[in-house]
Amino acid sequence: MPIPALNRVRLYYFIVTGAGGFLIPFLSLFYQRQGLSGTQIGLLGTVGALAGMVAAPFWGRQSDRIADPRRLLQAAFLGSALVYLIISQQNMFGWLALLIGFNAILGAGIDPISDSMTLGLLKGQQKTGFGSVRLWGSLGWALTVYLSGLLIERTSLMSAFWGFALMMVLTVLVLNWLDLKSNQATDHRSSEAKPKISTRTVFALIGQDRALVGLAIALSVLWITRSGIYQFQAIYLDQLGAGESLIGLASTLGALVELPGMLLADHLIRRFGSHRVLGTMFLIYIVMFGIVAFFPTVPAILFSAALGGITFSFYSVGIVVFLSERAPLGQTATILAIFTSTLRGLISLISGPLAGLVFDLFGAYWLYVMAIGGSLLAGIIFRLFVTGKRSLPDIERIG
Repeated sequence: MPIPALNRVRLYYFIVTGAGGFLIPFLSLFYQRQGLSGTQIGLLGTVGALAGMVAAPFWGRQSDRIADPRRLLQAAFLGSALVYLIISQQNMFGWLALLIGFNAILGAGIDPISDSMTLGLLKGQQKTGFGSVRLWGSLGWALTVYLSGLLIERTSLMSAFWGFALMMVLTVLVLNWLDLKSNQATDHRSSEAKPKISTRTVFALIGQDRALVGLAIALSVLWITRSGIYQFQAIYLDQLGAGESLIGLASTLGALVELPGMLLADHLIRRFGSHRVLGTMFLIYIVMFGIVAFFPTVPAILFSAALGGITFSFYSVGIVVFLSERAPLGQTATILAIFTSTLRGLISLISGPLAGLVFDLFGAYWLYVMAIGGSLLAGIIFRLFVTGKRSLPDIERIG
């Protein structure tokens, strides 16, 4: 593949992830300033994840069925830009929940479709790993989140919403320059030779794979106990006296660490396998949450956020490679959607309200204590279930 094509994909990740950096780290702060309680903020996360859970398999199936899913992505980006601009004018929980749910439906397929298309482009590229492309998204996030924090301090939170919308429009334009094909479309086997696989069949195949079942259980435990930190860390920093620029810096530090972290993940996967990278991720989570539990200060949170760049890198690269290695008959986007959106949506039914309740009753500090125990248990489960052995061949499993 020509180098310019790779560079265009890197630019795509830079802009689309940078758009999130403009807004996502400050959303919980926006909700709090609109008068929402911790429980309500947690419920908004649940609503969004639940809607995404329902929509993700549909988006994944559409991506796996068509060769060029760019139009799906462009519609999702434009819709998301408009919805968030409307959200910026709301202060009633009911309207916010409705809009967050609709936006989650629009965005449920963005990550699995993007990652699946990139994997298709990288087929046969021995020296170019997924992490070397994905790290450009981290760079985009690092730059925009810090810029957004500065703008918010000098203007208002509204600047974050406008910055997000502008980046979404830029992403739509960049997609027109890309020559992307889905992972399934680049499969060496012809589409006519592939058996038609329903989403129900994909779920059944997941249930037959011990490694995938173990990964699902481990991630469920991790997400239940960890989600509150990402929902309430900005509020906790605000309570500790940090301004918006420091809140932005926390996300910037993590994103900057992701730059070498993505390359490190590529290297470790080639040498030890994706299962080892994911296993190491759980250990780092224990350390990262433990630092804040023992030293509940702004500097400790900033250091923990930097470590979070490593865990995010290991997760982002590790899970894409791990699942693509085990995806039945080229259903890469579908299985990515099931794990990253559907499973996460189910877990959010518990994690969102639980995190909000803990925050309201005990404060943000105890979210870190809860996350330590969850990370330890998740790591043990992963170690017991997951090995480096490949699953049975697809045709054997279906037969």
